[in-house]
Amino acid sequence: MFELLQHSGPFGQLAAILGLVVLALVVIKAVQLSRGNVTPGQAWENSLNTILFWGAYAAVLGFLGQCYGIYVAMMAIRAAEEIAPWVVAMGFLISFTSTLIGLAVLAFAALCWFALRFWSRRVTAGAAATA
Repeated sequence: MFELLQHSGPFGQLAAILGLVVLALVVIKAVQLSRGNVTPGQAWENSLNTILFWGAYAAVLGFLGQCYGIYVAMMAIRAAEEIAPWVVAMGFLISFTSTLIGLAVLAFAALCWFALRFWSRRVTAGAAATA
């Protein structure tokens, strides 16, 4: 796992940090829902949407990392007189790792966002029916 983060470069590492931010937000929102600390409305919906926003931002960082990695690899290939195929393969491996991390964070964020919205609507509907 740590080797994957090392190969992902700075953009992939930022995407992984955003993954931790998404995880923390999911835990906070799940605790609020389980305790019933939910006031239905736009503020609650916006707070749930931050999960999806940071997941999408991690995906953008992943793609940016891929572009940067390919650029650096192409500059190294251009500077070399002869280059082994494994060097090219390693450059592409490094460039795609940040994209993989970013998309994984987005997939996790989207699933958690959907589940929390569904749970939130059930909780607020139950609270409205008992009031």
